[in-house]
Amino acid sequence: MNPITKIAIPFMVTLALMAKASATVQIPLYGGVNDETWQNITIPGVNQTIFTKSTNGALIADSMAGFGMVVRELEQVEDYPILRWRWRIERHLPPTDASKKGGDDRPIAVHVWFPMADSETSIWTSIGDTLSGLIGLPPSGRVITYMCGGKHKAGTSFRNPHLPDRGMIVIRRDNKVPISQWMTEEIDVAADYQRLFGTSAPTPSHIAISADTDDTGLKSRAAIADISFVAKPKKL
Repeated sequence: MNPITKIAIPFMVTLALMAKASATVQIPLYGGVNDETWQNITIPGVNQTIFTKSTNGALIADSMAGFGMVVRELEQVEDYPILRWRWRIERHLPPTDASKKGGDDRPIAVHVWFPMADSETSIWTSIGDTLSGLIGLPPSGRVITYMCGGKHKAGTSFRNPHLPDRGMIVIRRDNKVPISQWMTEEIDVAADYQRLFGTSAPTPSHIAISADTDDTGLKSRAAIADISFVAKPKKL
């Protein structure tokens, strides 16, 4: 091997690693009550879902007849439309009907917020934003909820009964997923937004993780890890 080749190979490997790293925006998981990058959302009078970090770095969601959500603002993801994560279920819930109010319990869900254009807002939107802000929710926008659990088949999508005008639920995994087995998701959220709302997607503004068991009054346990936004592979 000539000297130039010896120099070039490590250089090319370094460039490849840098390119791979730059094609991903890693989202640090919620680190507890002192983590100011995430907002812990609770409902007064409802048991709080407990989010804790495991020894392997995953985020555990324990819910007992309760509700909880952690949400954070997204930055610099405009060129990264692919959302990836891993999750697993440790304790199932019965097959609930998330298309109806009072039936949307689930061991875990991932929510992606998209801002609304100024032309779509109104005084009622502003009032809603004020009320939402009181408990830490993001400003009004369209929301896609990716859910694990429920009675619907994986791949089913329908209007969110709590946000019928601007929310959609997508069942990524149904109630028959195996216990304690990591499952990897990879979703083109921009394409999903186009499919679900019929218009081009703005850059996502927030991401959230939730667990909800207040309707069934039962206990669930789930974990999530390795959340990232990824650039689309370039066509050759």
